[in-house]
Amino acid sequence: MKKRFIYVILIGIINMVIISVAYYVYVQREIYNIEKNYMYIAEDKAYNISTTIESVIIRIDAIKILIQDHNGESEFFESLSDDLYDNVKNETGISLKYISIAPDGVVSDVYPLLTNEKLIGYDYMDVTKTGNVTDTDIYNLGNPILTNSYDIKQGGFGVSGTLPVFYKEGGKSNLWGLVGFNIPYDSLTESLKLDSLDDLGMNYRLTYIDSHNTRHIIQESSVKPENEISVRFNIENLVWELSLSPKNGWYPVHRIVITSVILLILSVFVSLFANIMFRLRESYLMVVMLSNTDRLTDCFNRRAYEDKLSELSNFGISKDFVYIAVDINGLKKVNDTLGHQAGDEMICGAATLLKNCYKEYGNVYRIGGDEFAVMIQCDEEKLEERKNTLTRSMIKWKGKYVQQLAMSLGYASFRETPNKSIYELAKLADERMYDAKRNFYISSGQDRRGR
Repeated sequence: MKKRFIYVILIGIINMVIISVAYYVYVQREIYNIEKNYMYIAEDKAYNISTTIESVIIRIDAIKILIQDHNGESEFFESLSDDLYDNVKNETGISLKYISIAPDGVVSDVYPLLTNEKLIGYDYMDVTKTGNVTDTDIYNLGNPILTNSYDIKQGGFGVSGTLPVFYKEGGKSNLWGLVGFNIPYDSLTESLKLDSLDDLGMNYRLTYIDSHNTRHIIQESSVKPENEISVRFNIENLVWELSLSPKNGWYPVHRIVITSVILLILSVFVSLFANIMFRLRESYLMVVMLSNTDRLTDCFNRRAYEDKLSELSNFGISKDFVYIAVDINGLKKVNDTLGHQAGDEMICGAATLLKNCYKEYGNVYRIGGDEFAVMIQCDEEKLEERKNTLTRSMIKWKGKYVQQLAMSLGYASFRETPNKSIYELAKLADERMYDAKRNFYISSGQDRRGR
């Protein structure tokens, strides 16, 4: 009896040690996987932030180009700025504070003038003013410069930028002046939707570091991240950093305590351990899903799309592979006239039609605002049937805010072009989609810009 009791105790101890070691290793691996997926989410958000701000700079660059083309003349400034304001708002969700032009670095015109009158006469070249670059020679490099706006007294704060403008005289390029703009913090943060991370149980902080190595906070959660993972990325001359951490820690301490007590007392009940493992696995899969799913449409997102292209590039394409490029027609007009709620309805409607039509054959990816990509395995006969089904579905579709939905599609199959790579197929499908889109606007008599 005594020997049997000792054996039972030894078996219990050994069992407890094995399970405890296994559980400890498991927890460490789960923490690693969760951190890895948080890094994916941070990188995806960083990409979104970078492309949003770069999109603004690209559009402001139109003023710079026209000034150069007109040898320094700028009569078009007000009308073009008005168009750029709407364009930036529609494409990025950002409402600019102002756009300015500054011959020789001194502001001569600003749009809109109302609320920005005090900017007239401001000297971007005055290095004594906070926010201006300390070495104006860097404008000769021709690159956009992001600065602070703390010393510009027209109300509010934001990220300001200047683009150097050059003109040629006697075969030599000379600095004409600067084009400036300002992105208000509140508009930037509203566009980036970082508060959605809070709904996902994450603490976050977005900052940038200026040329003086000073850190500026753009937005952060009510609770500052601790033991966070961080992603650094460059936007022009500034180094940005996005930091994330779970609200409840990478692995809740109370769960470890409770599990350890349960394992200590009831080590024989493996089912309890399996239940805990299942819950942790479910949490892990949820993070993976969030990092690969578009929130608006529940389609796969741009990250999943890029991963799929890389996979197909590395491992090859099957003979029944078809790439479909899709773009929604008339979305800008709907956004402008009926609002973004109606535009979102069109985007979600397009996603639903595409998924219903092709879900049995492959996946649908939302790769841009109104752009989708579909990658399927389908023979020619079935593909024609699916095309007809999609056409009928578009004709029948009606929404709450929008009464019709049209999409332009471009198809490229491996059977048709067996020597092309996945990237060449995607390019071919895009070209065919744009041809279809061009024909749509010609046949319908609509202005492609939605005016």
